[in-house]
Amino acid sequence: MLKGICRVSWILMVWFLCAGSAWATKIQVRVLPKKIYPGQAVWVRIVSATRLDRVKGSFLGQKLLFTSNEKGRRWSALAAVGLTVSPRSHSLTYRADFPDGKKTEGVFHITVLPKIFPLERITVRKKYVDLSRKDLARVHGEKKGLAALYKIRSRKAFWLRGFTAPVEAARGSSFGLRRIFNGEPRSPHSGADLLAGAGTPVKAPDAGRVVMADNLFFSGNTVILDHGGGLYTLYAHLEDFAVRKGQIVRQGSVLGHVGATGRVTGPHLHWGARLNGVRIDPFSLVTLPLRFPEVNGEPEERERAIQPGAAGSPTP
Repeated sequence: MLKGICRVSWILMVWFLCAGSAWATKIQVRVLPKKIYPGQAVWVRIVSATRLDRVKGSFLGQKLLFTSNEKGRRWSALAAVGLTVSPRSHSLTYRADFPDGKKTEGVFHITVLPKIFPLERITVRKKYVDLSRKDLARVHGEKKGLAALYKIRSRKAFWLRGFTAPVEAARGSSFGLRRIFNGEPRSPHSGADLLAGAGTPVKAPDAGRVVMADNLFFSGNTVILDHGGGLYTLYAHLEDFAVRKGQIVRQGSVLGHVGATGRVTGPHLHWGARLNGVRIDPFSLVTLPLRFPEVNGEPEERERAIQPGAAGSPTP
C-alpha cells in the first residue's frame, strides 16, 4: 500500500515539474539592442506561443509597463539604463499570467557594457551659472514641476512607426558629456544637441500628447511630449510654439521652430528623453525598431485612435 502511494506521489511530482517546464518553454524573452550601454533605451519583448492575460516585469528598479497586441501573444515594454549603471550583468524579472490561471516567472540577464563619456567646456552668460535669488527660486520651482510631471506614467503607448530625429541636422554636444560651465563642473549633458539653423521646423519623432509648452529658465521655450509607457521627450530652446498643452500630435507634426532661448551659445535644438524617470539618449530610441503590430496592434485601428482633434485634444 505504502509503495503504491509513493509511486503515485512520484508520478504526480514529475507531472507537475513537466507541466511547469512546459509552460515556461512557451515564453521567450527578446531584448534590443544587442549591445547595451549606459544612457540607452532597451526594448523588452515577451513572446508566447499562446495568449497571455498579463505580463509584469522589473529592471534596475523600474516597473516595466508592458503593452500587447490584440492576440495577447506579444508583449513589449521599454526599460532605461541610466548613466550611472555599473557595467555588469543585471537581472530582468518577469511574470506572465495565462488565461486559465497558470503563471510563469523568469529571470533574464542583461549585460551593460562600459562607456566613457568625454568632457566639454562651455562659456555662457554669468547669469546662467551664478544664479540670483530670484532665478534660483524659479529654477527650483520648475524642477519640482518637471519631477511631478515625469512621475505620471500612462500605460497607453502612442508611438506608431518607430522614432525619427526631430530635425535633419549635424549633431553637436552628445548625450552624457561631462560638462564644465565657465570653469565650474555641472551635471552631464541630459540630451543631444542638433545644429539646425534658426527657424528650422522641429517635428514630433513619433505620436504623443503635449504635456508642456512653456518657457523655462535654462531650456527656454520648451515642449514636452508624453509618448506613453513611461516615455517622455523634450524639445528645448525653441523660437516659438506650434502646439499647446493637451494636444495630441502625430509623427511629423511641427512642434515649433529652432531658436536660441534659455541657456545657449547659439541657435540649436536640444532634444532630451526620459524613460521611467531616467534620462536616456534620445537617439537610442531611433535605433530601436518600434513598429506595429509588434507593440500595439493593427496600424489602422491605432491611427483612428489618435486622430488630431480627438475628444479632449484641441486642434491647433
